[in-house]
Amino acid sequence: MYKIIAFDMDDTLAPAKSPADSEMIKLLENLLLKYKVAIITGGKFDTINMQIISQLSAKTNLKNLFIFPTIWTRMYYFENNMWNLKYSQDLEKKEVEIIENILNKAIVDLELKPETIWWEIVENRWSQVTYSALWQKAPLDAKRLWDPNKTIRQKIREYIKDDLSEYSIWIWWTTSIDITKKWLDKSYWIQKIIENIGIKKEEIFFIWDAIFPGWNDYPVKQYWVDTKQVENPEDTKIIIKELIA
Repeated sequence: MYKIIAFDMDDTLAPAKSPADSEMIKLLENLLLKYKVAIITGGKFDTINMQIISQLSAKTNLKNLFIFPTIWTRMYYFENNMWNLKYSQDLEKKEVEIIENILNKAIVDLELKPETIWWEIVENRWSQVTYSALWQKAPLDAKRLWDPNKTIRQKIREYIKDDLSEYSIWIWWTTSIDITKKWLDKSYWIQKIIENIGIKKEEIFFIWDAIFPGWNDYPVKQYWVDTKQVENPEDTKIIIKELIA
């Protein structure tokens, strides 16, 4: 019934900005023998490479793997023994400056700069600008304790939404807010994967951790494709085992 299995990354395939464990890697290698696989995340390609790609064995069928970093605004595919960029919806330099200034003002005005950070809080990822409260390389425990109910980030979104009304503002699980062009959401990704890979909507199966109204993954459900919500990578492993059985 399905031809492509799509995954969110953090807390679906791996802990936030951390490598997937060896069992998950082996399961993905086996899944790639049977299905096409897509990974969609707010992180950059380098982060996905650290979490998943670099751990895959040399025999992995990478031609069945498609990577959609920075909230599906870019697409990478494997051909001629290398990763190739299929498309990119990058922000203009002026747009990046405006978004960065508004985010930095919000941090100051709302007194949200944490006592300890591990790098820059506002990061230009080309096709999106990301607010990462402690930065992505902060210890996972620190991230999970910072805003577990997402109330701080909801406060930030409320503060900036009028000034950034021309953009989409996405909240992610641990510490991040991603800002992209308004019309870019996961329904856009569905359209792009149908267009570029030749997959019908009915042949896509999405596995996410946040399929709720107002959340970054909800457009997938609105597009009426099959979805499955998980709580953590252990839940995802169970689904993969069923798919490859």
